[in-house]
Amino acid sequence: MAAASDSTVTPAPPRARPAEVDTSCRWPVLGLLGLALAWLLVAGVLAVLASIKLHGPGFLAEWPWLTYGRVQPAAGHAFVFGFASQIGLGIALWLIARLGGTWLTGGVGLLLVGGFWNLGVALGVFGILLGGGTGFESLEFPRYVPPILMTAYVCLAAWGLIAFGRRRPGDLYVSQWYLLAALFAFPWLYASATLLTVYSPLRGVLQVAAQAWFAHNLATLWLGFLGLGSLFYFLPKLTGRPVPSRSLAVFGFWSLAIFGPLGGLQRYVGGPFPAWMSSLSVVASVLNLFGVVAVALNLYPVVRAAPRLPGEAAMPALRFARLAYYAYLLGAGLSSLSALGFLRRTTQFTLFTPGLDHLWLDGFFALAMLGAAYYVVPKLTGRDWPSPGLTRLHFYCQVVGVGLFFVAYAAGGLVHGTTMNDPALPFFYVIKRYLPFAATGTLANLILLVGYGALAAHVAWLITRWCRDVCAPLARELLEPTATAQEVKA
Repeated sequence: MAAASDSTVTPAPPRARPAEVDTSCRWPVLGLLGLALAWLLVAGVLAVLASIKLHGPGFLAEWPWLTYGRVQPAAGHAFVFGFASQIGLGIALWLIARLGGTWLTGGVGLLLVGGFWNLGVALGVFGILLGGGTGFESLEFPRYVPPILMTAYVCLAAWGLIAFGRRRPGDLYVSQWYLLAALFAFPWLYASATLLTVYSPLRGVLQVAAQAWFAHNLATLWLGFLGLGSLFYFLPKLTGRPVPSRSLAVFGFWSLAIFGPLGGLQRYVGGPFPAWMSSLSVVASVLNLFGVVAVALNLYPVVRAAPRLPGEAAMPALRFARLAYYAYLLGAGLSSLSALGFLRRTTQFTLFTPGLDHLWLDGFFALAMLGAAYYVVPKLTGRDWPSPGLTRLHFYCQVVGVGLFFVAYAAGGLVHGTTMNDPALPFFYVIKRYLPFAATGTLANLILLVGYGALAAHVAWLITRWCRDVCAPLARELLEPTATAQEVKA
């Protein structure tokens, strides 16, 4: 009986070799990463314009579609939906296929769906610039855009889940937990928030509550989990040291997954909301620190470990991932502490809040994803990065830009909040103290844009060399028979 039952067991699917996985992922992942980089440049230019208008409102004032109220949300949405979401999906698809040892099928279909996503983002950004935004932070896209994005996302995520379902049986890696949770979180967050604010809006201030809940979880559950999934893969991979404690990883994951969705309204404490909503957000933000500490303790030995191979300390992926780890600790820790009254009374509604947002997005998430791209792109093309100098330029521009922006806005937020809380000071004095920090933010955005340009030039150089090496031999093979036939005829 035992032998008979054993004979009916379905054999495990064959495990694809890494080179085969990279071949199956090549075009869809490279397409998503390339389009994400294009949107990163667009977001960088728009962010510079928006930053200039904070301290020079007369700049390009004759153009209505370039006012601050349009340029700033357009820059944010180009970054989050054009760059961050696309590069996160591209890296997630590659990781799911690599960790599962499966092929990523549907390359042409994925390219078409990726183009459909970019069509939605383009329509949304232009719609915001033309004045069609909804007015809700992080949900500014006009009402005709969310159905496009949701359709494209469902198709992209479905291909990833199909690849995950075809993996060989066994325990899941920690990075897979975060990636799968992020893939399921985004449609829930975006569909719920869009329905409650745009299509069937709640009454009064509850619309703002839904918007705040979405903005918080977009950063933590969607982008945050994608970033953590990348760190939990690349840090052990590049150092050769596994994550020390699986139990601590389980505790950290579930702490972040349970307390993360309860936040959002801590930034609006004191507003016209039911007291329990604000109090719940504050408590959840503090309890979220347990998950942050668990992640920090579990990854710290890995971060401090030596590179796996000699000379690998210079690998851009490892340098970016290590810095992303420290940016995560600082950003998540300050975000939780800023919900407490002693700090919130000074920093609420000041430059401190956008400073934290930039630390999270440009620091933690962008560093984690761009570091992953530095590792993945050579695997997909079979070519090393041609210029270490451009890599270093991008890295230092990213570090200096993020650091300068955060320091300027954190210090400016404290000064801004202190002067606002002093009733003896006129409001003009508050603005005067605020302007130097806003101008420093413009310099930081310019430095970041230089780094983005260096990365774009580096990618273009690599792709050009790759196309030359791959396409030139094929062209010669096609032309040689023709030349031979002509010679014979002559």
